[in-house]
Amino acid sequence: MSFQDQLMLWNHAALKVVDVRRSILAPGEVLPPSKLAASTFLCTVRGRAQLWLDQTAYGTDLSPVCHAGKGTSFTVVEVSEPLEYYMILYKASLTMPCREELLRMQRASDPFQSTFGFAPHAPFTLLATVEKLYQQWLTNSALDKLHAKSLFHQFIYETLQQLSVHKETTTSQRLLEQAVQFMEENYAQKISLDLLANQLGCNARQLQRLFKAELQIGPMEYLLRLRLERAKDLLTRMQAPLIQIAEAVGYSDSYYFSRMFKKYSGLSPSQFREQAVCRYNPSGLSPSYIVSQKTPMYSVTDENAIHYQYQSAASSPGTREAHRLVQSKGGVTEATLRTISHRKGELDLAHTPEKIVVLDYQYIDQLYSLGHLPIGSVFGTSDTSILLPENLARQLGEIKRLGTKDEPDLAAIAEISPELIICTQIHEHVYDELAAIAPTVMLDRNEDWRVSLPVLGKMLGKEKEAQKVIDDYNQKIVSLKDALAAKMNGKTVSLIRPRDNMIRLHTTAHRTAKILYRDLGMAAPSMAIDSKRTSSFIGLDAMTELNADHLFVLKDDSNEELTREYQKSAIWKGLRVVKANQVSTFNTTMWIGYYGPIAINRVVDQIAEALL
Repeated sequence: MSFQDQLMLWNHAALKVVDVRRSILAPGEVLPPSKLAASTFLCTVRGRAQLWLDQTAYGTDLSPVCHAGKGTSFTVVEVSEPLEYYMILYKASLTMPCREELLRMQRASDPFQSTFGFAPHAPFTLLATVEKLYQQWLTNSALDKLHAKSLFHQFIYETLQQLSVHKETTTSQRLLEQAVQFMEENYAQKISLDLLANQLGCNARQLQRLFKAELQIGPMEYLLRLRLERAKDLLTRMQAPLIQIAEAVGYSDSYYFSRMFKKYSGLSPSQFREQAVCRYNPSGLSPSYIVSQKTPMYSVTDENAIHYQYQSAASSPGTREAHRLVQSKGGVTEATLRTISHRKGELDLAHTPEKIVVLDYQYIDQLYSLGHLPIGSVFGTSDTSILLPENLARQLGEIKRLGTKDEPDLAAIAEISPELIICTQIHEHVYDELAAIAPTVMLDRNEDWRVSLPVLGKMLGKEKEAQKVIDDYNQKIVSLKDALAAKMNGKTVSLIRPRDNMIRLHTTAHRTAKILYRDLGMAAPSMAIDSKRTSSFIGLDAMTELNADHLFVLKDDSNEELTREYQKSAIWKGLRVVKANQVSTFNTTMWIGYYGPIAINRVVDQIAEALL
């Protein structure tokens, strides 16, 4: 039965709440098997265990919301963490009279008797509704019972709405995987977009949108890159004629194949093969990279003196091509190269770049900690200069502003002629343009600064300095961690940021929140514990459930008004943490934007001031 058919049955059903229960199981405890007395929703609040519904097991971490029909065998085992969950028992029947079609649909597949589990994308919305439903159910007032009934309808809507998103995501992911698999198995055959769509039972436009959304390229572009990667492998391993290589990867015209290969690789197939032979033949002559002072520092010269514009890395995700940032005078030997691995492959540096552009302001901090100031950068939304060390705050004005993090100003970047650009994965959509301006390194934006700093240190030839900065920080937090443990005695701390008319709760997986929970060993409220998502959005009314002992609020120009509104509300004023005067407010950009040793050391100092 399709999801739309299920919705038709839900829309024509009379729903009655039978019971609402809340249960807690301790680690090691087992709930013996029993038959469900009615159709039931199971909603996990916290904990880790396995829920068995008949012969199917659901892990509470992967499927916190489950459903089963009346008579289903239900048991809970393998409780490794305290498990808290709700059970909503209900009865559903189609309102009469109804169309015979609906009765046939229910007989064929009854959604009220179905068994399933899934992970909602907004669990706190569901849990907030369930909590209200439970509280109303406990009262004896007829009006409250009516309220409980309406809340159950709201819960059904929210569950089905999130389930539809879950199904669409799962279906799209499966379709993408099938498309990729088909192309990998048949890349040597003639494949058109329409043929691919027909094979997968979808339309061409749907497939195009899916690839663009997930991979940022279309399916035919993916096929092209796949074929050229296979061609590189064949050129490296085999001495077959070029026409045979072309045919082996799906091209009947070897001339067209050569043109496409050179466009995306920067080299003709013959040149690529020659270089491959040199790489695997140490006795062969090494290429000489000798250029004049006016030659761009990222040029690689072929027989036509065409400058290689970083094409293969920009065109082939994961390709490990070595691009060279060469000296302006003299030759370069392999021994002088420093190889920088990044998300797009590798970049070989023959000397230290001076004119560096950064497209995430965390790298201003990280580079400056190594004694280097970038010539240009994007900037945050709020002024943090008064919070930064005086020398760095003063020099921020010397850095050319290059737009925003999300939309860098490409023209301004090209105008200042950088020798190196440092970006992150959020710049995937402009990576080709950036790589055409200068050699571009793409780093992981959410990487721990103690991982990215050594990479920058390697770029600057300052590996030892980078390690010393890290060692100094680690030594600092060791003593502070002990002092906090003695003072806090297990009390919880939560990091939030009012945003988009909601509250963004930073979880234990968030890079800045890790300072609190991992580096300094402080306890997190159960709602903030998440190993995968770095944050989640909750409503103001969920702050009571968060129930942190200490609250850190991030504020900047963009959310100052919303923060003020929340702080004036009765819910906020009634929070235990607010009444205890344990709320501290900090600058968002300082805590999240300038993510490097200078800012993070300031953050650690602010934590100490707030809690000790």
